[in-house]
Amino acid sequence: MKTYHLELNDVDDFIPEFAKKLGSDYTEHLGEYNFKIPHKNGDGNIRGINFPNGVGLYTYHCKFLENLQLKISLPSINPIRFLYCIEGEIDSFFDNNEDFTTIENHQFLISAPKDSETHNIILKKDTAIVLCYLEIDRLKFQQYFSFDLNELEPVFYKVFSDVKAKHRICKTGSYSLKTAETIKEIKNCELEGFPRINFIGAKSLEILSYMLTRFKKEKQIFQSKTLKQRDMKALEKVVEYLDHNIAKVGTVNDLAKIAGMNSNKLQEAFQLIYGKTVNEYIRDIRLTKALNMLSAGNRNVSEVVYELGLSSRSYFSKIFKAKYGISPRKILASKSRSKLKT
Repeated sequence: MKTYHLELNDVDDFIPEFAKKLGSDYTEHLGEYNFKIPHKNGDGNIRGINFPNGVGLYTYHCKFLENLQLKISLPSINPIRFLYCIEGEIDSFFDNNEDFTTIENHQFLISAPKDSETHNIILKKDTAIVLCYLEIDRLKFQQYFSFDLNELEPVFYKVFSDVKAKHRICKTGSYSLKTAETIKEIKNCELEGFPRINFIGAKSLEILSYMLTRFKKEKQIFQSKTLKQRDMKALEKVVEYLDHNIAKVGTVNDLAKIAGMNSNKLQEAFQLIYGKTVNEYIRDIRLTKALNMLSAGNRNVSEVVYELGLSSRSYFSKIFKAKYGISPRKILASKSRSKLKT
C-alpha cells in the first residue's frame, strides 16, 4: 500500500501537496484546483475548491493501481468532513485505527478527528472511486452566520461549536436521492469561469443542508421512515428513466413496474424523498427542462410542448406561469430582443 502524509497548513494546500506527492502538475482557476492522476498511479482526476464561508468541496473520479492511504492532517483548522461515496468503496479511520469505517455506494460519513489527530482515508486498488466530500472550517463557518452560535439547535451546536476539536465525530448512514441528484448536477456542470464558481458554491450549501436535515432526523430516531437501500435504488432507477424519457413517461403504474414495486409504495417513496407525488415530480421536471429550452432560445413554445410529451399548449403555459411568474412567450420575446441588440 502506498501511504502519503499530507500535513497541511491551509485548506488550499491539499491538491498541490497531493499532486506533488504523486509527481503530477495541477491547475488552478478562480480558486478551483484540479489535477490528473498520473498513469503510473492510475487514472482520473481530483478537484477541490474552498469558499470564503469556510465550506470546501472536493470531488474524486479516479482509479488507482494499488491501495492508497491518505493521512490528512490540518492542525490549524480541525475541519469536519461530510463524505459521500457515489461509487466504489473507501475506508476511513483515525489514529491507532480508531473508528475504522467502510462506506460504499449511497453511504455517507461525517468525520472529524480530535485535535492533533490524523484522518486516514484508504482508496482501494482497481476500484472506480467516485467520491464527493464537503470540508468545513468550523470557525470560518461560524463567522458566516448572521446570528449568534448559541441560537443553533443543540444537535447542530455540538457539531459546529467544537472549533478546538475536543470531541471526535464518526457517523455513517445512507444519503438521500436529493443529495445524489445535487452531486450529479455538480458533476455535469458545463458552466465556466465565475458562473461555475457561483454554481458549485450554491450547490455545496445545498448538499450541506440536505445532510444536516438528515442528520437531525436520524438523531431524533426517524430511521423508520427512511427508505431501504433496495427501494432507494428502485426510486433512483425511476428518476433516471424520467430524466431521459420525459416525453413518454407513461402512467404511475408503468413507473411502478420499472421500480419493481406497487404504485402506492412508489407514491410513498416520492413523498418521503421529494415531498411530492409522482405526477407533481414529473410536472416539475418538465417545467425545469422547459425553462432551460426556452432560455436557450432555439425552440418555440409548440416545439417545447411536443418535446415534453404534453398535448395542450394552453395547459403548459398556465402551469409554467404559475411556477415562474412569467409566460413562455415573454421568455422567448426577451431572448429575441437580446439577440437583436447583439
